[in-house]
Amino acid sequence: MIFNYDLQNAIVAFVDSLRPTADLQRAIYLDAVSGFATTVSNFLTSIGYPPR
Repeated sequence: MIFNYDLQNAIVAFVDSLRPTADLQRAIYLDAVSGFATTVSNFLTSIGYPPR
């Protein structure tokens, strides 16, 4: 098995660089998922499926 430590270190550095904005990224993700679910629910309701 071959290990590429430069790549591994680059990935670790990238992940560490994201840590300060983790709360903001979480909020954006949850807003996007919630918006998508609401849109799909409204669409399905508009074409006759009962809301759950």
